[in-house]
Amino acid sequence: MKKIATLTALLTAALAAPGLMAAELPKSATLQYSGNYKIPATMNFTRSGNSYKIVSTIKVPLYRIRFESGGSISGDTLQPKYYKETRDGKLYTEVTFNGDSVTYGKAGDKKSKTVSGTTMDLFTLAWQLAANDAQLPPNLSVTNGKKIYTVNNMTNAGTSSYKFGGGSTPVTKYVVHRGDDTINYSFATELNNIPAQIVYKEDDGKSYNLRLTRLTVDGKTVKP
Repeated sequence: MKKIATLTALLTAALAAPGLMAAELPKSATLQYSGNYKIPATMNFTRSGNSYKIVSTIKVPLYRIRFESGGSISGDTLQPKYYKETRDGKLYTEVTFNGDSVTYGKAGDKKSKTVSGTTMDLFTLAWQLAANDAQLPPNLSVTNGKKIYTVNNMTNAGTSSYKFGGGSTPVTKYVVHRGDDTINYSFATELNNIPAQIVYKEDDGKSYNLRLTRLTVDGKTVKP
C-alpha cells in the first residue's frame, strides 16, 4: 500500500519533529499481540466501502474479553456508530453514538451525555491516528464503555526501534492524556502506521500492554 499525504503535510513533517505521515487504511488487517504475562490478544480491522469494523479479543485468565466497534469512514476520518464489550459472550458495556449524544454504560445501567466533539474507544482512536497524520479530532473524548473521558492533549514521545517477526521496524510513540490517565501508542511508520504497541489502564486498576507479534494485511503476512 502506498502512503498518502498532501504537500502541506509533507512540508510540515520536514520542518517539524518526526511524526506520522497519513496512511491509507487497509481493507483488512489482523494484528496478533502478546499482552501481560504473554496473554494472547488479537485485533481485526476490516473496511468495506465507507464502513469499518474493529474486533479485538484478549484472553485473560478468568474470561475472554471481546471489544467491537464500527461506523463509517469519511475521507481520513472514522465516525463511530457503536462500541461494545462482552465477557465470555455476555454483554458488559455498550455505547451508541448519535450526533452529539452518546449513550453508554454497563448492561442494565445506561446513561446519556451530550458531547461537543467526537467520542472514540481506544482501538478506534489507534486507527484514526494512523489514518490522519496523528492529528487528534477536535474536542475529542474517549470511552471504555463505562465512562467518557475528556482528552486533554497528546504528546509525541519520540521514536525507537520495535522488534517483531524476526526483524525490527521504526516506530513513533504518542501519549494521549485522558482525564488523570494515559493511553500510549507506538505506530510502525514503515508499515502504514500499524499500531505496534498499545498500553492502557482500566478503571479497576488493571494495566494492559499489547505488543505486536504477527501482522497480516489484506491476506498477506507482513514482516519488517
